[in-house]
Order: sequence, then C-alpha cells, then structure tokens
Amino acid sequence: MSIRSGGLALVAGSAAFLIAGVTVTEFAHQWIEFSLFIGIPAGIVAGVVTSAAVYIGLADNSPAQRQRIASAVAGFGVVFLGGLLLLGGVLSLGVTLALSIAFVGALLAGTGVYVRRPKRRETDSEDETTGIR
Repeated sequence: MSIRSGGLALVAGSAAFLIAGVTVTEFAHQWIEFSLFIGIPAGIVAGVVTSAAVYIGLADNSPAQRQRIASAVAGFGVVFLGGLLLLGGVLSLGVTLALSIAFVGALLAGTGVYVRRPKRRETDSEDETTGIR
C-alpha cells in the first residue's frame, strides 16, 4: 500500500461522511428535533466503510474490477470535496448550490474514471502456472 492509496481512501471517506451526514440530518429533521445526533453517526459509519472499501480496493493484489470501482469512488470523493471547497469557499455560491454542482461534477468524474480504467490487468490474463497469456 502507498500513501496515495491512504490519501484517496481518506478523501473518499470524508466525502461519504459529508454526504451521508447531511442527507440523514436533513431527512430526519422533520421528525426529530436534534437530527444532527443521528446524522453524525450515520456519516461516520458511511465514511469509515467507504474509506476501508477504497483502501482495500486499491491494493496491488486486488482484482482489476475491484480496483476500477475503488478508483471511481476515490475520483468521486476528490472531485466532490475539491468542487465543494472551490464553489462554496472560494466562489461563495451558497451551500445548496455548491453541494448540488459538486455532486453532479463528482458523479461525472467517478463515471469517467470507471470507464477509462482498464477492465483487465496484464497479470489477470496470464496463466498462473506458466506465465503465458
């Protein structure tokens, strides 16, 4: 494992934490007065699960399909957090608009990463006993 894999897992987990936490908090707000007490644990669980899945998926010995999915989730997280910081922090567009634009951009980026990653690695197509393809 590399520092890059750990960083990508951390970014993807942070994006999952924000998305899940905000979604659960806003959804439960109409029924529960302190809905943040439900949103934060839900976000933590989503972030930890996503971080672990991306970290394991980016391992060198994992199958190519698992690496494609982990790379797509990591790409989603990077673009979502970067877009959110740029749109909300630098350009001051407002929370709802910044979240919406960042989410759509991240979906497009994650899909692009998934489509562009190779479906098979060269080592996947080799015969394990002889090394011949």
